Amino acid sequence: MPNYEPLRDVPLLARLPEAELKALASRGRVRSYRAGAVLFREGDPGDALYLVVEGMVRVAVLSAGGVEATVALLGPGEFVGDLALLDGRPRSASAIAHRATKTLVVTRDDFRRWLSERPKASFALLETLSLRVRRTDEALADLSFLGLPQRLAKRLLALSTGNERVRITQAELASMLGVSRESVNKQLNRFARKGWIALGRGSVAVLNREALAEIA
Repeated sequence: MPNYEPLRDVPLLARLPEAELKALASRGRVRSYRAGAVLFREGDPGDALYLVVEGMVRVAVLSAGGVEATVALLGPGEFVGDLALLDGRPRSASAIAHRATKTLVVTRDDFRRWLSERPKASFALLETLSLRVRRTDEALADLSFLGLPQRLAKRLLALSTGNERVRITQAELASMLGVSRESVNKQLNRFARKGWIALGRGSVAVLNREALAEIA
C-alpha cells in the first residue's frame, strides 16, 4: 500500500482520521514523472485525481490562438484534476511536471466511492473548492485593478512561501501574469537593483519580503 503520510499535508484531507487516509492511499498508486513530462492534457477525459507527493506540477491552459498560459504551480500537499473528477467533463487544463515529480493517483471511480462513504471528506472538498473560487476571484480582481509591479510582487511572495528561492523562469512568470517576458524582465531587474530579489538561472530569490509586500 502506498504511504499515506504525505496525504496529511493535503488541505482536502488534513483533518481526516488516520484510518480514512489509509483507505484512500490503498486505492491509489504512485507515479513518478521526469521534468517536462505530461500528467494529462487539456481536453483529456477526467478519469483520475493527482495528489502531489514530491516535486511541482505546472497547470496551463491554451488560448484559441494556441498561446499557453500558466495558471498555477502546485507543490507537495496540493492536488490537481479534481474538477473533471467530480463533474465527469474533459480536463479544463493541462498538467505538466515542472521538475521531477511524484504523485499519488486515484481513479475517478475509486475516489468517488471513497468520498461517498465519508461525509467529513465531502465537506472538506467543498471548503477546498470554495477557496479555489475565491483565489480565482482575487486573480481576476488583481488583473483588473493592479499594475504589473504589484501583481509580480504578489506572485513572487505567494510562490516563495516557505522557500526563499523560487525555481521559475521569466517566461513562466510572464505566462502566469499574462504579459510579455520582456515586461517581466524589466520589472524583475528593477526589483533586483533595489535589493529586494536576486536573479539566478531559472530562479528568483526573494531577499526582502517586507518591501515586496508593501508594493503588493
